[in-house]
This record gives sequence, C-alpha cells and structure tokens, in this order.
Amino acid sequence: MQTKALGSLTGVVLAVAVFGFIATQVSALEIITEEDFQQKTVTVEHLVKAADNAIFLFDTSGSMRNPLEGTEMTRLEALRGVLTERMGWVPDLGYNFGLYLFTPWKELYPVQPFNREQLLLAIDQLPKEAGGGTPLQKALHNLDPILAGLSGRTAVFLFSDGKFNHDRQFKWPWDQAEEIAQKYNVCFYILSTAEEKKAEKTLQRIADVNECSRVIPFITYVKRPSYTSRALFVVNSQKELVTATEEKVVGVKGEDILFGFDNETVPDEYKEQLDKVGKFVNANPGSYVVINGYADNTGAAEYNMKLSHRRAGSVADYLKDNHGIDDSRMVIMWYGNLNPTASNETEKGRRLNRRAEIAVGLE
Repeated sequence: MQTKALGSLTGVVLAVAVFGFIATQVSALEIITEEDFQQKTVTVEHLVKAADNAIFLFDTSGSMRNPLEGTEMTRLEALRGVLTERMGWVPDLGYNFGLYLFTPWKELYPVQPFNREQLLLAIDQLPKEAGGGTPLQKALHNLDPILAGLSGRTAVFLFSDGKFNHDRQFKWPWDQAEEIAQKYNVCFYILSTAEEKKAEKTLQRIADVNECSRVIPFITYVKRPSYTSRALFVVNSQKELVTATEEKVVGVKGEDILFGFDNETVPDEYKEQLDKVGKFVNANPGSYVVINGYADNTGAAEYNMKLSHRRAGSVADYLKDNHGIDDSRMVIMWYGNLNPTASNETEKGRRLNRRAEIAVGLE
C-alpha cells in the first residue's frame, strides 16, 4: 500500500466506490492505477457546490412496473435502490433537500437541511408497488411555492415517463416549467422513462426552458453516479486529495482542452489526445467518458452556460464522429463559469478557464 497526493483535481471523481475512478491533472493522456481506494483526507473545502438545494419529484405511476433495461428489477425497484445508495454518499455541503411523490402528491421529506438518516427513511416511504396516473401539471404547480422559499440555485430531479393526465385548471407542463425557470434559479434534471415520441417531446420541452436543464435517460442515470454528484458539486480545481492505493487500471485522464475566446471548436492540438481516449474506450467495453465544459466569466451567465455546453458537446461530437462512441457511454455536463481553475482577472487565467475536462472511468 502506498500513499500519494493527487493534485489539481479538475472536476474528476471523488472516490472509486462512488464515481468509478480518480485521476490527476497531467500534461498528456495517462493511465490511472488505483485499487482498493481508501479516502484518507477529504474535507468540504475540496468541493464546490453546483447547487444550493436539491428537490426530487418522483413518478411511481404504472410505467414504473416495467423492467429496467438489462435487469430483472422493475424501474421502481431500481429507483429505490439507486437513491438509497447515492444518499449514502452525498456529502453534506449545507444543502436543503426535498423529496416529493407526485403520483399522487405526498411529502416524503419537506424541504429542509440535509439529514442523511432522515432522507434514507423518506426514500423507504416510496411505494413498494407502482401504479396510478401521472398528475405532472399538479406536481409543477406544487413545486412553485416550494422554490419561492429557497435561495440560491436549485437542482430539480424530475423522474417522469413523460405522460400526464391533462388537467385544464393548469397550464401545459412546459409552460409551467418556463414560468418557474423565469422566476427562480433552477435547473431541471429530467430522469426519463419515456417510451413514446410524444412523451419524449414533452420532457424535452421542459428541459428546453433554460440552458442548464437536461433530459437524462433513467437507465443512464442508474449506471452513471456522476449525474447525481455533478448536479450537486464539482471538485475544486485547485485543491489536493491524499489517497492510499494499490495499483490497478481504473481509468485515464487527459489534460484540459482549452478553447479560444467565445469559441467551442476543438483545437487541432488536442485531437491526438482525444484519439487516444477514443481508442481506449473502444478497447474497454466497460468504460465511459465524463466531459465537463466551462467558460471564463466574460459576458452574461446564461450565455456562458450555453458556451460551456457547446464546448462539452464539441468534445463529445469528436469522439462520436471519429471513434463511434455512443451517447450512452458519455456523461456530458456543463457549468458556465463555475469552478475556475485560475484567476479570471488575467487573460492567462481566463484562457485556462475556457476549458473542457475529460476523463474515462471503468465500471
């Protein structure tokens, strides 16, 4: 067993048991070897909150009786399991959490400070059997006053099949979501079990209300813990983590891809690195790519969010177009000017912040 310091943790994972791998900032693509990862020192100052509040809205309607792809579990069983697992390791960074069932509406854990033990008890209150309709419009109506009592950014995790019982007393779900996004600092993380085009379109229209919202297939959410963690926090780019390890290949990490001002085109000098990533992923069927897009602080926050999204997307497109990496094997996140790796007071620092971070984990 040897001990080493892993410096400049540029948005990579916190622990093997949770995220699949951990890596150091390097000047070129590097094989990362970690085994029996033991966290020796991790404190809250290593983490940057991506949200101040987290609200979970659960759909346990009849479609949740369907089996989760590739498993013998129902979707509801998978939901209970994955939430129990992830609530067990989410760090307490001073969040407010809220858990609500909306089929029908029930407060499982009304918004209040994070309490791991109480949250786990609340998850246990989810129905054991799925069934019933989907009053999605009422759920979004009830969400509005909850958000009104909060400050800071809120990540809303909406588990939905995209279907809803149309209630004429409420606006269409996408119109409700747009009003919410205009009033509050909120990002929708829509965990989709939609099986029909109309339902998929409904969820995408909700996600289109602002740049930070997105639709994530439920099966992908189950397989990729990064979608929970990175919605809530990222690793501070300028902190260090000390670990004790035994060696085993668990992933790779490349240097940050730096972009020109107001530009999302992948510079030619990084394509060789991305080619190595693509070859590694194709040679390791159990691997997946995590891409984080960032911007400097020049310009409006919403524009920077869009720009960081395009930067992460351009890296993903390169891997898809040149190496055939499927979307299901990429976790794409974007944060605008959150978590700068250098000072935004200088041009050199801003250049370092116009980046995409890329790493590969092995399941």
